[in-house]
Amino acid sequence: MASGAVWAVRVLPAAQREIDDLDDSVRFEALETITDLEEDPFPAGSILLRGYTDLHRLKFYRDQYRVVYTVSEKQRRVIVERVRTRSTAYAGLRNPGIEEAKPW
Repeated sequence: MASGAVWAVRVLPAAQREIDDLDDSVRFEALETITDLEEDPFPAGSILLRGYTDLHRLKFYRDQYRVVYTVSEKQRRVIVERVRTRSTAYAGLRNPGIEEAKPW
């Protein structure tokens, strides 16, 4: 679904803290995964989470971690909500609202 145009990627403050807490090798791969969303927010392996219309997830780092993000196709914007291990990535998810995100 990539169209060549760049998407605006934002990282929520909580997700940034999660990134900052990762080990170096995991952080590097997380940042690559997030940066790639600028070109295509629907890459191979991206899955729309059940029960949501705009919340997706991508696996990274040997499938042990997840990037959970919201896509606004109308605004061509991606909001990274979580960067966590598989075991905690989905705990407590609610219908996501867009809180203040800092530019990526």
